Amino acid sequence: MNFKHKWIIPLLLLITIGLVGCSGKQGKEATNAQQDKQVLSGVYKTDDKYNKTDDGTLQPSYWYFKKNGKLLYCTPQVNSTNQNSDTDFWYGEADRGTWKSLGNNMFELKMHDVYNNNYYTIKAKLNGNKLHTYANSRNAKYEWSADDNYKQPDMTYSDFMDMFNKAKDSDQKDIQENGYAKPDNDSSSNSDDSSNIDPKTLGILILEKARGAESINTGDIEYMIMGKKNDYQIGFGTKDGTLNYVIDGDQVTVRDGSYDYSDDSAKTYSIKDLVNEYYNSSSDKSKVDSVASEVNTTDMSDQ
Repeated sequence: MNFKHKWIIPLLLLITIGLVGCSGKQGKEATNAQQDKQVLSGVYKTDDKYNKTDDGTLQPSYWYFKKNGKLLYCTPQVNSTNQNSDTDFWYGEADRGTWKSLGNNMFELKMHDVYNNNYYTIKAKLNGNKLHTYANSRNAKYEWSADDNYKQPDMTYSDFMDMFNKAKDSDQKDIQENGYAKPDNDSSSNSDDSSNIDPKTLGILILEKARGAESINTGDIEYMIMGKKNDYQIGFGTKDGTLNYVIDGDQVTVRDGSYDYSDDSAKTYSIKDLVNEYYNSSSDKSKVDSVASEVNTTDMSDQ
């Protein structure tokens, strides 16, 4: 009698293993779902120990995270508090970008300066009311140092946007007075180019050359930093409306998306000639700089 029912024990084991497996799978799915729901929101202020300028003046920085994955960052302009300083004030900075959850309270932040060339991809970790941002890659073109940031529950969106807009104005004035920021790490072959123009502004000149003067007044221009060295794209969000350009010294080679970026569509220009043609007079510079300040930037260099 007992012999006939020995098959029951293995069957019960299989059922138990199956239930454990399902439970484990459901637990894993629940964990993944929980990680997907991790969000950043509200205002954070950088700890003051990271907020000092070269002359010791305190210049606070702030983050604003939206639940939809967008972020804003600003450092408002401040007057120097050092009587022996070489400067009367420190310009502000304003950045836009995105955030995404990596799970386990880790996040990836991507942002670019609203007007200047600076762009960053950094990691961050949330621990209670503290958000720690890590230094970016040693090979990053623009450097970001590690710091700690703390939640500001009493600061409203309106308060932040008031600071952000003032920082934007100061950021733009900084460029007008001092030119665009130079890369911290610049291994590009065109770093000694006499025209000394940044890739985004060069893209506007290329767009004007290829599509006509009216093309840069249409708005919604997309600028992309590609994965390969000195490789960029600029256009209007569609393949047919996009130009790919690769910088090599004072030369830039442009391929048209309308022709599938084929070599047959390739045209090579002198950067100096483009600058002389479209970025020479003060009115030309003002027009191009205004367009460049509104361009949407996407950094694909680390993808």
